[in-house]
Amino acid sequence: MDNSISTVILSGDLPRSTLSQMSTRGAVRRLATGVYTTDTSSTPERVVRREWRTIVGRLFPDATISDRSAQSAGPVTGTLYLVYPHNDRTLILPGLTVSLRRGAAPQPGDIPLPEGLHQASLARALAENAIPSRARGGALSRRLTRDELGEWVERAARFGGDEELGRVRDEVRALAPLLGVGPKDARDLDDLLGAALGTRSLAGLPRSLRQRALGIPYDAERIERFDTLVAALRSAAPQNHPAAPLEPSRLPFYEAYFSNYIEGTEFTVEEAEGIVYEGIEPAGRPQDAHDVLATFWLVSDLEEMRQLTDTPMDFLELLQQRHARIMGARPDKRPGLFKERVNQAGATVFVDPDLVRGTLIEGFSRLDDLDSAWERSVYVKFLVAAVHPFDDGNGRLSRIMMSAELDAGGQSRTIIPTVFRDDYIGALRRLDRANDPSVLIDALRFANDWTARIDFTDIASVRAQLEATNAFTEESGTQRLQLPPWRHYNAAEDALPVNRVQRLGESGE
Repeated sequence: MDNSISTVILSGDLPRSTLSQMSTRGAVRRLATGVYTTDTSSTPERVVRREWRTIVGRLFPDATISDRSAQSAGPVTGTLYLVYPHNDRTLILPGLTVSLRRGAAPQPGDIPLPEGLHQASLARALAENAIPSRARGGALSRRLTRDELGEWVERAARFGGDEELGRVRDEVRALAPLLGVGPKDARDLDDLLGAALGTRSLAGLPRSLRQRALGIPYDAERIERFDTLVAALRSAAPQNHPAAPLEPSRLPFYEAYFSNYIEGTEFTVEEAEGIVYEGIEPAGRPQDAHDVLATFWLVSDLEEMRQLTDTPMDFLELLQQRHARIMGARPDKRPGLFKERVNQAGATVFVDPDLVRGTLIEGFSRLDDLDSAWERSVYVKFLVAAVHPFDDGNGRLSRIMMSAELDAGGQSRTIIPTVFRDDYIGALRRLDRANDPSVLIDALRFANDWTARIDFTDIASVRAQLEATNAFTEESGTQRLQLPPWRHYNAAEDALPVNRVQRLGESGE
């Protein structure tokens, strides 16, 4: 079906007898009172999801998308919030509740949409969200909370700049009386905008705006994700695998080998052994060789790997020091220096350079909410990976920070073997794009179980153990990572039977 052609018919479009005949022979389907669709092959929910602008615009042509819906320009958790100049009303459609409240007609700055709807301008949206509202029955409040409003103001300042935000503040002042914003609420919003512009006091500000005013703004959306991960870790089952001795052990070697391999620095095991143990540099690849060697030096330094920090500034310094060590052979990647340009992987855009320090500082403060080395290792791994604070080497650094938390807590490290790369990357995406931490927790728990079961102190057999578990396999779709037998483990858990990332529909970079 051509989705560019509307399938919506209203009761006034055709004579009642014609609509009745069409309904009898199955040519139309009723969606709500007076609303029909000619698309009888799709579910009603899918039709509404595709056609809601047409339906709502034709029914309420002078309504404005505002309140909580203004921020997303559409429905929020199944509800579309509109301001309507005539009366309060609720329309129930399959999969969508349309909630109209009486308010001002479209204003000159509002954006006209097809079929008569309008999208509130930023100034109008901020002003109308400044009117307090209460959540009912555990649902979201109709309008943003003060903290949410402050975060929106902070983002507007970040992306629009001071001049644009100053213009918006002038518009808000002019619109507020017309929109029914009371004097107290108007002053509060003016204080938020003034704080973002650096002209108002910091007292009582939402944290994101206060940090911006102090010169250390952070990515509020990432912080929400960090909070989600913390809550999930605190409610997850405990994980406890006491660490085996690292001397003598091949664990640091394979940790460095796999960590570089999944980032594209690919050597055979024999070549990597030559680099690490014999000082042999493969022809034409001095920087790649140094990446492996530098990672090995760092993860085999037990004193270094047990070093944690107590303050956010020490945490930043430790990140920079470790990054400088592993990227020392690549001056073009600015070892130890935070990025100056935005970086991304596929569709994932990482934290803006101006927000790196603030996001790391704010993220670091959440570590105090976690009790075990396992919880902290998962959290700090995602913190570094999600911020991506450096031009390159962020994946390796995040796994090093994960291992350091485990080392300091006397726990087995977590290695990500080649065969597990897709599961691992998919789990990170799932949290960063869908705010779902469960897949990452499951994936890192499984990798930690696997690492703890390998006897890295048996130098003669460790490679055979890894091969038996498919660790070196590059096509993870054909073979899965297997857990080696361990008498303390349930044999039924000796394989990861379902690729949760694929089952949950995650795909693409």
